[in-house]
Amino acid sequence: MNLALVSRDRPRTYRADVSHGTSARLLPWLLPFLVAVISLLSLDVPLGPIAKYTLYFALAVAMPGILILRGLWRSTGNWAEDFGLGSAVGAVYQLAGWAIFTALGWQGWLMVWPALALIAFAVLPRLRKYWRIAEPRPLPLWWTWGMVIAAAVLLGGTVLGAMKYHPPPPDGTSYYQDLLYHLSMLSELTRSVPPQLPQVAGESLDYHWFPNADMAASVDITKLSPIIVLYRLWLVPQVLVALLVFATLARTVSRAWWTGVLAAAALAGPNLFLFIDTSVNLSPPLSLLSPSQTFGMTAGVVAGIFLIDLLIRGAGGKGLWLLALTVAVVGGGSKPTILPILVGAVGLPALLLLIRDRRLPWRFIAAGSLLVAAAVGTMVTVAGSTSGSGLQLLAVVKTQGGYLAATKDPTQPGAGGVILPALTSGSVLSIGGAVVVTVLLLTWQLLAVAGYTLLARRELRRDPLGWFLLGALIAGWAGYLVIDHPSVSEGYFVYSVVPFSLAATGWLLATWTRAYAPPFRRAALLKIAAVAVLLGAVFAFILLTTDETPRGSQLHRILLVGRPLIAVFALTCALVLVWFRLAKSRPAMAGLGGILVLLTVLVVPAARTFEQNLHLNGGQQAQTYTSARWWVYPDEQDAALWLAKNSAPTDIVASNTWCRPATQQGPGCDARGYIVSGIAGRRTFIEGWGYTSQAMVNQGVGGKPYTQQPSPWPDRVALTNQALYEPTAAVLHRLRDEYHVRWLYADLFGGPVSPELDKLAVLRHSGQWVRIYELTR
Repeated sequence: MNLALVSRDRPRTYRADVSHGTSARLLPWLLPFLVAVISLLSLDVPLGPIAKYTLYFALAVAMPGILILRGLWRSTGNWAEDFGLGSAVGAVYQLAGWAIFTALGWQGWLMVWPALALIAFAVLPRLRKYWRIAEPRPLPLWWTWGMVIAAAVLLGGTVLGAMKYHPPPPDGTSYYQDLLYHLSMLSELTRSVPPQLPQVAGESLDYHWFPNADMAASVDITKLSPIIVLYRLWLVPQVLVALLVFATLARTVSRAWWTGVLAAAALAGPNLFLFIDTSVNLSPPLSLLSPSQTFGMTAGVVAGIFLIDLLIRGAGGKGLWLLALTVAVVGGGSKPTILPILVGAVGLPALLLLIRDRRLPWRFIAAGSLLVAAAVGTMVTVAGSTSGSGLQLLAVVKTQGGYLAATKDPTQPGAGGVILPALTSGSVLSIGGAVVVTVLLLTWQLLAVAGYTLLARRELRRDPLGWFLLGALIAGWAGYLVIDHPSVSEGYFVYSVVPFSLAATGWLLATWTRAYAPPFRRAALLKIAAVAVLLGAVFAFILLTTDETPRGSQLHRILLVGRPLIAVFALTCALVLVWFRLAKSRPAMAGLGGILVLLTVLVVPAARTFEQNLHLNGGQQAQTYTSARWWVYPDEQDAALWLAKNSAPTDIVASNTWCRPATQQGPGCDARGYIVSGIAGRRTFIEGWGYTSQAMVNQGVGGKPYTQQPSPWPDRVALTNQALYEPTAAVLHRLRDEYHVRWLYADLFGGPVSPELDKLAVLRHSGQWVRIYELTR
């Protein structure tokens, strides 16, 4: 089958573009830039680090990536989309340089790596042309302003809502454990490749650490502190790039510019509430707490765009193969969910072409084989965090609110048989309760569900591009509904397919609207969009106000859990009847019902999050993150910062800070303490082992979660306790000579240390509750 571009797929140049120059499209982008800068300044981030990081990202990531993108493939025809795709390509190039320079111990000179690319494209005559767009295909100003507004909402919400909620050390009183864990990996990745496990010096880091390596590269080049990079700077350009590549995928699929704006609005809209209230995290699929989700999903979408051009539209050569596969590998090394989704996206159209054309689609087979090989490779080298996972149909349902009340099933994540226990209980009420909760779950994932509607059009069902999108959706939903992870990380599967779902939805909408003449189309769409916003707000209000804490008998609890569904169903039936009445009196409206439904579905998530936060907090800013379990005392922070300043980056520290809260360090404690490895940024002899693969594989043993399991390195725990509470010269010599421990971080909240330490080691720092000793020879 010839899959070359047909006339209807050729890139369009939009009317009136000639009269509006490049400046008219670039100047509006000052709005989100200023929103981001002013928001960061309001959080007391100095202007110097903001300017330094801005220059770093522009000159060391985006610009080299744009040039490489154009050299190996082509330009999209406009600077905004080139910036999005080029930044992802630039991150891949930067990771390669980081790995080389760090392995050689030259990370202090990493700035040379992006400079080499810029110099090569400036000096070599055949590469110099890529500094400009050879064949401009500008998008309408409506696209520019739509994207600018979405970017301003997303960037402002990210900084003022999510980042504000998490003050960086030492400005907070509590720190979300995942952020300190990522901070520990960021510090480690400025030291070595392959990296060691910061919590167990000498062990290899088994985690999908590519995003942390990206942060480490920025620290190496800018010389900014890891703390300010993670907590305040790194995420800002990342969410902008994610917004742009979402929009690029939607426009690439539909060939309609406004579908890109629609995808951007669907991504930014749910974060609008962050202007009136803070939150522990961004609205999915983006995440502050999981840099790997944001970074990996962006890479996956960019790889998807390249694969569409390579396989579906028959474009590109070796350069595009290289781009698609390297970006896909980075996505897989950032999040284990990405490569299975891409394998599904490539595999399903390959099956369709094999059945329809009765011959092997070799390009698809080659791409799929390489993606499978990459998935296996990353899984055994850098994917990590998958230990303790099992297979259980609908396992994610048991983690939803209302499940226990509706089913009486107390099964925890990572436990149970191969099918959701409530479905095999033999109780009609429990089975019915599980079904209700499952349907309710689908309403919370509308953005990832909407893409399946492309099956409504026959021509889309027969197009390999449609099956590419469906393959991604099916793979993502399969992982979401079948995998049972002890931390419910299967949710990242469904989050990662949201951009593909939005692209499919936009494609269907574009196909439907092309049936109407342009004047009627514009007027009708504006009215339909306004009605969709109103209906989305109404549906969100119903879902919010009908939600009630289950109580009473099991049947009564099921009815209370399902009450939002009952209310939504009743309103939907009423609206359908009204619509049919209107369509009879106004025949022109007859074909607009599907458009209204899809737009309403896209509005509901944004309306729901906005209304929910107004309802819960009354529009008042919440306090910054505070938790008794994750409380870090001022003495602990001061000592950690002293250690960071007065020790070498490769020094190893023995400490009694492996659990939180600080006063609970005994058996069964929550082993996610990262004060020394996180705040101080130093390797530890033994610290919080809760997120290690060795601990996660023991999920449920003794009825305890993996975070409360005994240390997989009991000898290190015992030796640390002996050094702090019953020290001898032989014990301290063993720590120093055998394990290369240089420092002892003694946290008195975990218990009083032996006074013998003052004789056997050198006291370097002393606070009321923390002492730091140096082990000298």
